[in-house]
Amino acid sequence: MKLKGLLFAILFGFSALVANAQLSEYDANAPLGFGANTTGGAGGTSVTVSTLSELQSALKSSGKKEIYIKGAIQLTSMLRVDRQSDKTLYGLPGSSLYSNERTNASNTGILYFKNCSNIIIRNVTFKSAGAYDCDGNDNLCFENCQNMWVDHCDFQDGVDGNFDCKKQSDNICVSWCKFHYLKAPMSGGSGGASDHRFTNLWGSDDKYTDDRGKLRTTFVCCWWGEGCKERMPRVRYGQVHIVNCLWNSSVTNYCVAAGQEAQVYVEKSAFIGVKNPITDYDNSNQSGGVMVDCYTQNISGSTSVRYCTFNPSNAYANNWKKIDANQVLTVLTGCNGAGATLNVEEGKGVVGSACGGGSHGGGDQDPVKNDPVITKTGSGPSKQTIELGESIVNFGYTWSYADDVEVNGLPSGINVNIDRSSKKVSISGTPTEFGVFNYTIQTVGAENNAQKSGCITVTKNGFTGNASLIICDENAQIQDSVILGNAITPFCFAFSNCQSIEIQGLPNGIETNINNDTLFVSGTPTEIGNYSWNAKTVGGISETTITGQINVINDPTSTKDISHESIFVQNVIDNRLNIWIANETDVKIEIITLTGQVEESIEHTSGDISVDCSNLNNGVYIVRITTSDNVIAKKMVKR
Repeated sequence: MKLKGLLFAILFGFSALVANAQLSEYDANAPLGFGANTTGGAGGTSVTVSTLSELQSALKSSGKKEIYIKGAIQLTSMLRVDRQSDKTLYGLPGSSLYSNERTNASNTGILYFKNCSNIIIRNVTFKSAGAYDCDGNDNLCFENCQNMWVDHCDFQDGVDGNFDCKKQSDNICVSWCKFHYLKAPMSGGSGGASDHRFTNLWGSDDKYTDDRGKLRTTFVCCWWGEGCKERMPRVRYGQVHIVNCLWNSSVTNYCVAAGQEAQVYVEKSAFIGVKNPITDYDNSNQSGGVMVDCYTQNISGSTSVRYCTFNPSNAYANNWKKIDANQVLTVLTGCNGAGATLNVEEGKGVVGSACGGGSHGGGDQDPVKNDPVITKTGSGPSKQTIELGESIVNFGYTWSYADDVEVNGLPSGINVNIDRSSKKVSISGTPTEFGVFNYTIQTVGAENNAQKSGCITVTKNGFTGNASLIICDENAQIQDSVILGNAITPFCFAFSNCQSIEIQGLPNGIETNINNDTLFVSGTPTEIGNYSWNAKTVGGISETTITGQINVINDPTSTKDISHESIFVQNVIDNRLNIWIANETDVKIEIITLTGQVEESIEHTSGDISVDCSNLNNGVYIVRITTSDNVIAKKMVKR
């Protein structure tokens, strides 16, 4: 053990001396806790990669290596690394690994390490296409990996997750990393979740009991920022120590979840404006989760799970310098805080932070900047419903890492006061118009501007606008003709901002049915006639009307014989109607619409005839043929 400690000091001591002057005073610049023995590719050969093929070759090569990512490298499918060890992967300032694939599940994701050990990943920015529950892949995943350190990485918009760990992975340290979502989630995936911004899953299955005694992980100074919904992390089986971390996403369902037999110890961390800091996800009732010396502000829901039997001080020396919980927000959101904020030079590793104090080494590359952050303040919710003439409950926002903000979409009468010196926004007042107002507040001038949204609903007499009545299908036949005994083409109306809808003037046999805010009309008329109907809204601020007509006619084919052995009528082909007439003279041929209008009338002496139908609209017609002793009616279709 003494030899291992000496080796660790040799490998990390020099870089710590160079970099610590510029890093946060709380940044150890070394793996801590369960991952403390990770050394990566220190002492090995150095290689810089700027293409996917170069990255793949370096990660899959033998021997110790320090690999430097330069520029942006696109992945068209997940890069899988199996049975490798002794590698350190650095992201140079301004570099990233990114994927634009979102809907083809098998091609999503960025890096997947399986059966690997002694791997370090530092200052790498992972960017995917956005959350979509299609059973896809993560930005980063460890399977059966041991002694892994992930430090100062920025995880954005993972399709399935940002960073997952599973199947007997063990002795992990995740430090100074930032997890967030900049893109709106996509719904409709095969998994069923409409919003799958589920960031970190630690243990993939309750039934995978081989994870007992594994998945031991230390999270240090990590930040779960805007857009994170759940799994920050969700843990199965493992012992997880979370220290000096920050949760301040405005869309949380929960933060940390203690799943199957998990033990989670959260120490000196900050939960701001979130729901359920720690929640129970264990059907076996054997998990435990506890918050120790933590700072909370404007939280709700669960803060512990049963009794936590795990204490990290019994597993390792839990004695490094820690941030006071009420200062975690300030430290982690600073320019040398969580995320890809390190200054890295090729062949030298970490030489400082993005705050300065060391050369960039990359020449034309810029240090990574923190993304803007918007935080909700005040007692009033961002979604309010009031009656016209009432004032909203005052609320506001603060912002950081941007020079300015803009607010759009609020109703008239609402006052917006922007204090740019203190970076605060105050919102108050009494709306002077009614309706539904979806508003946004967005930072201005940053590379990746932050945005939050809300909704002010202003009603008048309980309604948000004038009454509305629309046909559900724009192709519906509200001017319809039908033969007695046949059903009409069903149609429907959608109505809003009123109490109900009524329709009058329909023929007997037609039924109406209201389901939620939709009126359905269908049925079979039982009487002949021309029926003008009227549909109108009832009980709104205003009244809206739609009119239509149903013309019910007797079946012309029932006039006399419906067939005649000596007469044959063909449907229209190439705009010609061909009629074969045998043993008949002085014949009258009429083409009639279903409403009874005669479109063509021809006197014919004898023999076959071909009638030009190019002037007829497509549809169903009646061909009525009058002979000296009979009337024959045939149906004809023109397409």
